[in-house]
Amino acid sequence: MLPSHDYYSFGVARIGEEIHIVAPLCDGERIVGVEAYDNDALGRESSPDPASTRFTYWKVEQPVDASVAEGRIVLGDDSAYQVTTVPAGSNIGLPELVGVTLHVDSGGDHVVEDVFAVAEVPAYPATANPEDVEYVYQAGSNEERLMTPGKIRQQSKCAADYPA
Repeated sequence: MLPSHDYYSFGVARIGEEIHIVAPLCDGERIVGVEAYDNDALGRESSPDPASTRFTYWKVEQPVDASVAEGRIVLGDDSAYQVTTVPAGSNIGLPELVGVTLHVDSGGDHVVEDVFAVAEVPAYPATANPEDVEYVYQAGSNEERLMTPGKIRQQSKCAADYPA
């Protein structure tokens, strides 16, 4: 993950077979779209087309669940959104290095991104409560730490405070 003092960072944990993301937001900010993609493959492109979904694992918009809009995302859960442009895994399998783009409504569309390695995500049983487990999070330095969603929200600035 990239340092959160320079770049936006979110927390990631695997609960059962699901990958959960905690995207820290401030009051008045809400997630309006999510795209997960193969960060390695996209990075090898000499001139990537931003409109292409060639390397996209999952792309959705317009959350129907308030918790999703507030930054609690389950990667690949199409049912939590009104619009599914790319169903999870329909283009490509889950990549080893996942790039995630979040579209945040903060009084205007703001885009933030982060990257995580699936192999480095802490795993918990399917019965674990997503609010109680610790997520891997880049906490303002070059070191990753395990933190609960509450601590992640305390450590982060508003999404709109980070460069797009």
